[in-house]
Amino acid sequence: MQKPKLTGSRPPVPVPAAAPAIDAHLFGTPPPATVSAPPAAESTTTEGEGEAATRVIFTNQLKPDVYVMLRQYEHHAEAELQEILDAALRAYLTDKPQAHQPLPPKAAAKLRDKLRKK
Repeated sequence: MQKPKLTGSRPPVPVPAAAPAIDAHLFGTPPPATVSAPPAAESTTTEGEGEAATRVIFTNQLKPDVYVMLRQYEHHAEAELQEILDAALRAYLTDKPQAHQPLPPKAAAKLRDKLRKK
């Protein structure tokens, strides 16, 4: 049985074609030459041991004024919160060299295990 989608009536956000694989982030390996997003009908994955997660659930804290601005933008732009955060973090991290350096092997292995579905 498939999990219910949380996007409501909005279509799911396609994965950008230039998004590198997790291993490229963790180990500094080059991304595959051509990466394409799967068709919408195949975008859902089955639950299974060891599959890579499509989204990672985490918690964080924001200052109240930033949280209010975030929720206002979400409402008025009719956007999903996860889409806004993803775009904002990608824009912020794009020109940060530290965000593109591979992790040490031990830290990379720990993160890779965390990113696998249980």
